[in-house]
Amino acid sequence: MRIATRHPVPAVEPVIEQAPAPVVPAPRPVSIVTFEQGCTAAECHGPMAGLPFVHETFRRGACAECHQPDTGGHVFPQITAAESACTSCHATGADHKFQHKAMSEEACLACHNPHSSRNAALLVGDTIQATCSRCHPPVRGMIAHEPYRAGRCTDCHDQHGADNPMLLLGGEGGENCRRCHAPVVTATEIGTHTHLGVDGGCLGCHDAHTAANEGLLLAPIGTLCLSCHEDVNSEVTGARVSHESVMTGAQCLTCHDPHTSERASMLRDPQAKLCLSCHGEDLAGADGRRIKGLAHELDGDRALHGAVSMGECSACHSVHGGQYEGLLRAIKPGVLLGDFDIRNYALCFSCHDQRLTGPADATRFRDGNRNLHAVHLKEEGRSGGCTDCHAVHSGSGPRMIVETLNYQGSDWGTPMNFELTSDGGSCAPACHEKLSYSRGFDLGETRNGGAP
Repeated sequence: MRIATRHPVPAVEPVIEQAPAPVVPAPRPVSIVTFEQGCTAAECHGPMAGLPFVHETFRRGACAECHQPDTGGHVFPQITAAESACTSCHATGADHKFQHKAMSEEACLACHNPHSSRNAALLVGDTIQATCSRCHPPVRGMIAHEPYRAGRCTDCHDQHGADNPMLLLGGEGGENCRRCHAPVVTATEIGTHTHLGVDGGCLGCHDAHTAANEGLLLAPIGTLCLSCHEDVNSEVTGARVSHESVMTGAQCLTCHDPHTSERASMLRDPQAKLCLSCHGEDLAGADGRRIKGLAHELDGDRALHGAVSMGECSACHSVHGGQYEGLLRAIKPGVLLGDFDIRNYALCFSCHDQRLTGPADATRFRDGNRNLHAVHLKEEGRSGGCTDCHAVHSGSGPRMIVETLNYQGSDWGTPMNFELTSDGGSCAPACHEKLSYSRGFDLGETRNGGAP
């Protein structure tokens, strides 16, 4: 058997590239050097000529265009002030109303190297942002405006001079924002209901550079909106019953457009559509109770409560926060205890005539001259509730009479069995035998087996 022999692999000598020796600056001349002798000898100013970007005057060796001759000490004074020396060749925006402060304090040399640079435009920093940051420290934030994040300061600002404060290119406030955000700015200007009058324009709500909040907002959305809308702030902070959509998620932006809308209060959609986007289906309240969905109640040929038919949910409900159950604007006229008190019916009587509980001629629900609303609401020293008999959103029966009566808000239901006739009607719920009424009868005549 042959055994393969291994031959040692000769070691490869690494190739070591020796860095070029650094150019050692020549000692400062003690004798006068003329422009004719040149300034770009390798050990003098020569290395500057080898950088990627070289000032054209320097490249041509035309040092005398900017400097006076050496008079001793190897000092070549500028012919004029730095700014004047530059403006004789370069337009620097001196004719504009507002000048970059650096132009007056350090002239062009605050941002540009006069001879050569590794960076375009002979900038002293590696980028525009790095150059600007020498005087304007970067602002750190979780959310950054895209031009600012990318270091494109000159997307919004003129680096030399402009006719607008802050050297903005497009104009003050929203006019500058229009350069990129024209659809939003224009819509805010021409919309029926807008935030056009916000102090500071766009910058009244947004930071131009960075922010801790989405949309570059100056504060969280709820805090920001309530800082101006003091009336709503009082409703929200003083509420005994909170509207969950106001407190969580997108908060105000759930229902309102922040810039413009064709609807009052800058609503995103008609009020009823907005409400049903959450309340169409059953919901679990913050306290764990079930909030019944309304979509099925409002479909079909059911009769609608007037406020509902007009899409005005806020006629009965405090949409930001309230003091009463169900965010109602007043006491719920359902489960009522004790003697009759007209104040307990303030919600219903904010639209309906409170005389419905008084004289017989104020209501069509009467038996002759007997006001049956008064009978149901305040007879025998007890208070009844409007919602004992009437549906609050919609009903399939006449007069929005409920099909099933849940007396005083209980879970136990009984059929109402209400029937409407040409001059009255009848009902037969479990709380009494079938009774009927007629508007043609006078008080004292008998109905229903002798009952007045």
